[in-house]
Amino acid sequence: MTHDANILFNKLKPLLHDISSKALTILLVLLVAASLFLLGPLNAKPARAGGLSGWKFCIDAGHGGSESGAVGPGGTQEKDINLKVAFILKGLLEAEGATVLMTRQSDVAVSITDRWTMANNWGADRFICIHHNAMDGEPGVNGTETLVAIYASQASMELANSVQAALVGQLGLPNRGVKKVDYCGVLNHTNMPAILTEASFLSNPQEEQRLRDDGYLYREASAIMQGIHMPSSINFILPQENMISYQAVDVDLQVVGSETVSRVDLLMNDSLMATKSSEPYDFSVDTAGLGDGSYSLRAVATYQGGRQASISRDMIIANQTKRWYFAEGTTRSGFQEWLTVLNPNTQPVDFSVTYAFEGSDAAKRGYHIEAESRLSIEVANEVGEGRDVSILVDSPLPIMVERPMYFLYKGQWDGGHVSSGSNQPVTDWYFAEGTTRQGFEEWLCMLNPGDTTAKVKIEYLSAGGLIGQEEIAVEPWRRSTIFVNEKVGPDRDVSLRVTSDRPIVAERPMYFNFEGRAKGGSVSTGANHPAADWYFAEGYTGSGFREFICLFNPATTPTKARLNFQIQGAAQQTHEVEIPALSRYTFDVNTEIGKNLQLSASINSDSPIVAERPIYYNYHNWCTGGDVGIGVTRPSRHWYFAEGYTGEGFEDWLCLQNPGDQPVDVEIRFHMESDEVLWERHTLAPHSRTTFSVNSMNPYQEGMGFSIHGSGDIIVERPIYFRYKGAWVGGTVSPGYAPGSER
Repeated sequence: MTHDANILFNKLKPLLHDISSKALTILLVLLVAASLFLLGPLNAKPARAGGLSGWKFCIDAGHGGSESGAVGPGGTQEKDINLKVAFILKGLLEAEGATVLMTRQSDVAVSITDRWTMANNWGADRFICIHHNAMDGEPGVNGTETLVAIYASQASMELANSVQAALVGQLGLPNRGVKKVDYCGVLNHTNMPAILTEASFLSNPQEEQRLRDDGYLYREASAIMQGIHMPSSINFILPQENMISYQAVDVDLQVVGSETVSRVDLLMNDSLMATKSSEPYDFSVDTAGLGDGSYSLRAVATYQGGRQASISRDMIIANQTKRWYFAEGTTRSGFQEWLTVLNPNTQPVDFSVTYAFEGSDAAKRGYHIEAESRLSIEVANEVGEGRDVSILVDSPLPIMVERPMYFLYKGQWDGGHVSSGSNQPVTDWYFAEGTTRQGFEEWLCMLNPGDTTAKVKIEYLSAGGLIGQEEIAVEPWRRSTIFVNEKVGPDRDVSLRVTSDRPIVAERPMYFNFEGRAKGGSVSTGANHPAADWYFAEGYTGSGFREFICLFNPATTPTKARLNFQIQGAAQQTHEVEIPALSRYTFDVNTEIGKNLQLSASINSDSPIVAERPIYYNYHNWCTGGDVGIGVTRPSRHWYFAEGYTGEGFEDWLCLQNPGDQPVDVEIRFHMESDEVLWERHTLAPHSRTTFSVNSMNPYQEGMGFSIHGSGDIIVERPIYFRYKGAWVGGTVSPGYAPGSER
């Protein structure tokens, strides 16, 4: 299905209080059916049925009719909350291919006997009963518990354990545990694994307010869904799945049959970190000395008699993203510059931006961004018009930042580009792409964020080797700009090597009129060092598109490189090329691989090189332009993008590459500027490239960021085609940010 159930629910949220349950159900079915026909251009892949195909779930919304259940101090009735959560869970299950039976779909009374009889006669595989708790005279009490029958099966216990862990991790309420009870008929008489959730206490005034928020109920249903996916005797409460960790990380575990547990071991990347022989099974992991990346936490419970149960979860470290640098930027006439910021954390963040100028003092501003949200900053509003500006972003917590710019360059070449920024200044920068051919103007921007002058050496290299070099001084907290055309002359394909005695930040903007038919611009942050492996998720050789791959060998000896192309719907292709010493080599993808292909590339060389991928296009006859993608040097399980927009005139895409031998399950999360979070789940075939249309996936027209999380290593890029404010047309591409992935 093209739209996952959470997106359907958000489209229906304004109607939930006013529409009958029957009408709501019909509307859900119609929206799901309609979504099957939503196919974007370039053969965007619709969501497939999930891993629950063939499963039958009976969802029992507790109480109903004259049986209100608990009533909050403000009058909220439990029966209504239960039904809302049940409907959301129903949508989530159906979006992954499951069949769902609701014991009630409206405000009617259903007997206990009828509830479990329906489930048994229907042959349900699982029974999920939704309730909310209360305690008379104790308004301060709150917490989460999950109930099972006194003689619950192991499958029931593992399901309850995983749902309980997910609810506690998501809602953050006190953990009241999994409880065996003998008074609950729907648990005692069902023939299949059965649980009853009591996610929170409606009798708590603060909790009652939260339970009136449809978004909060969605979080509850999503946690139940998460638990359904991973039933186990041991589960993580913290860290939360697919959330960034920092400082001292709490690791909390939910364990079935803790009275018979001999010990619980916590391992990180298969190395033993700590052991506990009694409850609570809580640990702390100090991340201060860890580099950015994904670390596999594995908890192993050993029971009396030797039986073991284990569970794994990624701990994502992204400490470098507390700081971002952008060397390029301007608010001159004909340019509109933005900063887009993604906060992937579960708490708001206050951060600062320092704006540095050529020949004058810097200016500093403070900003606030809500949890799991996206923020847009128009730079001209902060620094005024007519200024060349570099940017430093500082945050106490990990955030992701990108810098979109839209322009009418010299009043004649319209377009835009997006920089994914740099997390730290370094002494070496490499740029594989660059040209001064007719219709191209190339620039090099350098920022010195240090306290002393930087002496910078710039080497210009082409297919025949070194063609020139120079040394310049970049003053502290100043930006320096070089017009490459003036340095190397016309009609040169040129790569750059920049070496400084002090850490600096560099970017390479280019503006062009490609072959007189595609106007636009591109920007690249380049690479900090050569590497033997490079990956590009995006690539297209369809009508109107020209794709190249530029390879720069900065070594004094020749090297060979193998270009492997994963083609959507076709077999892989591999080509080997030789790159002379101190030279640049350009590979024409359209000519060598073929036309009308959606493809990703992975490059392996005998010695370290630098790779970039220019593409020029006429997109659907309304958008001409081009962009340059800098490759990444290794895959990752987690990717982040701050920029994205599906408003009028914009078409957003996500290109996902699976270079491995096994399928990879992915979760794509949309962090909306309106503070909502939506997501979809998909599976990527081995050695494949898959394209998703964000406009088709997302029902809103607004700014957003993305986070993409895989069960295995993947590569992601985000192309955008636009008509900015109805005037300037062009496209951008970004490799985003992956913890530990260098470029």
